Amino acid sequence: MQDVIFVINPGSTSTKYGVFSETGAILEESVDHDVDSLKQFEKATDQFDLRYTAVMKAVERHFDPEKQCLVAVVGRGGPLKPLDGGVYRINEKMLSDYKSCRFANHASNMGSMIAAKLAAQWSVPSFIADPVTVDNFWDVSRISGFPGIKRKCRSHALNIRATARRHAESIGKTLVDVNYVVAHIGGGISICALEGGEIRDVNDGLLGEGPFSPQRAGVLPLNGVIDLCFSAKPKNEIERDFSINSGFQGYLGTSNLREVIEKMKDGDKEADLVYRAFVFQVAKEIGREAAALKGNFEAVLITGGIAYSDVFIEDLKEYIGFLGTIAVFPGEGEMQALGEAGFLALSGTVPIKEYS
Repeated sequence: MQDVIFVINPGSTSTKYGVFSETGAILEESVDHDVDSLKQFEKATDQFDLRYTAVMKAVERHFDPEKQCLVAVVGRGGPLKPLDGGVYRINEKMLSDYKSCRFANHASNMGSMIAAKLAAQWSVPSFIADPVTVDNFWDVSRISGFPGIKRKCRSHALNIRATARRHAESIGKTLVDVNYVVAHIGGGISICALEGGEIRDVNDGLLGEGPFSPQRAGVLPLNGVIDLCFSAKPKNEIERDFSINSGFQGYLGTSNLREVIEKMKDGDKEADLVYRAFVFQVAKEIGREAAALKGNFEAVLITGGIAYSDVFIEDLKEYIGFLGTIAVFPGEGEMQALGEAGFLALSGTVPIKEYS
């Protein structure tokens, strides 16, 4: 009987779960939650009982831990304090920070909470891996240009490091041996300089940096931002506009790249211009991180949901082809990355770290 790891990944309106062996996915499912039911809770973690109950009902139909050689449960890691990348044992300090939403009010906080409860029930260890606040910035990366405002290291660290690990293995190396420029391009965008597996510089794609995304504004001219902040709009509406009503959504009324490309094919000149600007901005950010590594990198790795678009990849390569090897790993890859991280930790290939 092969060893398996159970993976749990809460999103804004759904909770994904899966069972993984060392060779890949055995089971991947998703439980959709009623949006109106979720809205009644002030904190994301107040949804715990609702989500746990819904997930357990689904799990009981698809998975029996007594018929599997279950060795661990790995949950998605939500925002924590800045920390090194890697695999962390879920402990009481971590659970306390997540339950209180100390660092962010986000559904991913429940990844550790659900994982810990399942692991206790099934008598196996529980972990998280590479949360979004993995931070190995160079000191110079923290300087913003304005005293009192520091640049933050927040990124799609889980998929970034897993993608780089896969590429390193494909060329007979380990993650610590090589440098990469990694571009996670999806609903959010993280483009980073990865030095020996450590995120040394990355745009903070949540608000205010990098290219615009399907829904997010990216970096903006400051005079326009100042004017908007002194308009009649309240702060929460401005933040909402920047984070979900910008990018493709703001310009074209859709956040779906396929629909944008269809608009272009139908002769929509605005769609064509906005799309070309998107490719242009992504390419510039990749070039910036290539410069941050002084050209010392193995390859540029393109990942995330938008990497499925052959049209986008070909257009992007027209700008960045001169940088050398371009390797494409389509998809978010979070579930697989969590399973892989669990096996790496249990085998001793990577250390199991303690959150404190």
